[in-house]
Formats: sequence, C-alpha cells, structure tokens
Amino acid sequence: MLEVALAIPYWLELAATIAGAIFGALSAVRAKYDIFGVCCIAIVVGLAGGITRDILLQDYGIYAFQKPNLILACIAAGIVAFYFGKLMTYFDPFMDLLDNLSVALWAIIGTGKALSAGLDLVPAVILGTITANGGGIVRDICMNREPEAFQAGTVYVSAAFIGALAFAVMKQNHLFDQYAAITCVVLVMGIRYASLAFGWRTRPARDYSDVVTQAVAQPVKRMANR
Repeated sequence: MLEVALAIPYWLELAATIAGAIFGALSAVRAKYDIFGVCCIAIVVGLAGGITRDILLQDYGIYAFQKPNLILACIAAGIVAFYFGKLMTYFDPFMDLLDNLSVALWAIIGTGKALSAGLDLVPAVILGTITANGGGIVRDICMNREPEAFQAGTVYVSAAFIGALAFAVMKQNHLFDQYAAITCVVLVMGIRYASLAFGWRTRPARDYSDVVTQAVAQPVKRMANR
C-alpha cells in the first residue's frame, strides 16, 4: 500500500466515503431503483474514484478492498437512504460541507499516491482529479445518463483539478510543501462555495470560427480591391 501525503483520521475518511455513498444512494432512490441497485450506486459513488485510481496506478492493490469496512459503510448508507431518504434531506447543509471536504481530501490522497508512485506532475494531477470525481462519473454511466461532471454548470471538477494542481506543484517543487494539503482543501472548498455564492458557472463551447474568418477575410478583401 502506498504512503499517503496526508495522515487523515480514519473516521474522517469513513465520513467522507459515507457522504459520497449517500449522495449516490439518493440519486438511485429518486430513479426508483430497488435496494440492490441503491446499494450498488452507493458503493460506486463512495469508492469508484479511488478504485479507478488504484487500477491505473497498478501493482499497489485496491485500497477499497484492503479496507472492506468502507464497502460495508457504503452498503449501510444505501440501506438507510432506501428506507429513510426523506429524513436525510434535513442534513443537507452538513452533507454539502462533508461532500466538498471529501472532494478535497480525495484530491490530496489521489495526487499524493501518484507522486509516491513516482509519477510526474501531469499524471499525478489527473489521478487526483479522477479520485475526487470518478465516483460521480461512474454513477452517471451506470445510470445511463450524461455525466454531470462533463456538462456546463456549477464549478465542481474544476475545483478539484485546481486543488490537485496546487498540491502537486507545491509537493514536487518543495514550495512550502508542509502547507500543500491545507492549500488544496482551502482552494477546493473556497472555489466551491464561492461559485455558489457568486453564481460562477462553467459554460458550453462557443464557436468563434465566423469571427476569426471575418477578421481574416476583411484585410484580404481590402488588399484584393487595391
């Protein structure tokens, strides 16, 4: 098992996993899945990002299988969401906080493990981003819908990417690397909450082909007329 870049208390790691599992389970409940489907989606959202990271890293084992309690926690979260989904909505503010924190922590863990495995900055940042957001992407694929992470809307994946990039740059270049983890957490959570407060949103593609074509064509026409 690779060393991690930040010693995270097990209870916090467990809570972050459960937060993701609950979000996944509630999505499955709203889609009217049965209890098996709800528990499967809970596991996917809670752990699929880290599993994908470990598969890509190779030779270091699957962390989720080395800590089976995390799988059991996801199943328990799925069962609770299946039978008491309405009650869980009362804890939305706390769950949002935990979800944002978990994204930051998974970005740190994923990036840190990649750096410990000897990978360079670019693949380390990619693996950190995958770890933080992979569960939601796999959930949407399993539920046969377009992945929310790839769509224009609230700033989510971008926050994880920026946090992972800052962490990797600071760690790799030893730039106040003792503060790299907290910097990642502050960036991810700051960007997430600022985007909600100020309405920051990513936008779909905008084609500037006509603008560029006209800008090029006008001087060419002038020269031709001369």
